[in-house]
Amino acid sequence: MFFILSKILDILLSPTVWIITPLILALRLKKVKQIKIAAFTSLILLYILTNGVICNFFLRTWEIDPQDIPANKSYTWGVVLTGGMITHSDAHPDRISAGDVSDRMIQTFQLYQQKAIKKILITGGETTISNLIVDKSNESVNVKRLLIKMGIPSRDIFIENQAKNTYQNALFSAQKLRNYIQKDSVVLLTSALHLRRSILCFEKQGFKVRPYAADILKKDTRLSILPYLKPSEKSLQIYFQLTREVVGIIMYKLQGYI
Repeated sequence: MFFILSKILDILLSPTVWIITPLILALRLKKVKQIKIAAFTSLILLYILTNGVICNFFLRTWEIDPQDIPANKSYTWGVVLTGGMITHSDAHPDRISAGDVSDRMIQTFQLYQQKAIKKILITGGETTISNLIVDKSNESVNVKRLLIKMGIPSRDIFIENQAKNTYQNALFSAQKLRNYIQKDSVVLLTSALHLRRSILCFEKQGFKVRPYAADILKKDTRLSILPYLKPSEKSLQIYFQLTREVVGIIMYKLQGYI
């Protein structure tokens, strides 16, 4: 039930909804001054939420970007969280297509190649909700298939495909690695945006975590004048993800997940 409610809550966390809501209110208002205030509020929100510079400021504040693993350091387990590494296309059922956050899969491959990790646990199951969400990506299995095609032996890749959220990622991973969990740290691979909540969930389950950020969105280079003026549709999606993480941590704290 908590999982279903969290997905419904996503509607309210959408910046597009924030922008449209004052305009909808304006249609119901009768006083000209109130209508102008509602319209102006919508315009201000539109500017702020599509401004790449402002968005990047919040990204740099939130995203965790830990140091790379030294060449002489090795961990037994790398745990990679699913959540968009694979997309599904009915038109190409035999094709495995990488999604928007496939960088965490690439980073996992590179860490294995440089012997920073010896084994890989891919955690995450289908997120289908009847009449609400359809998920046919079979992400954990397909990520494993791609990693094998890239040259990682099948014997070093393990799957946990029951988890539907970050709390369950940590819970079911702890069950899989219960004989290892107290011995050493695991390398936790997920997006830089999602790393804060992931660390808290895995530490709650007794893991010693060595975080490793992927899918880094923030820009550390100096921005020119154009980003201040050009609207960025991508910023709307980033604000949505940021808000989900902040609200997610609050909700997880209330649930006792972290």
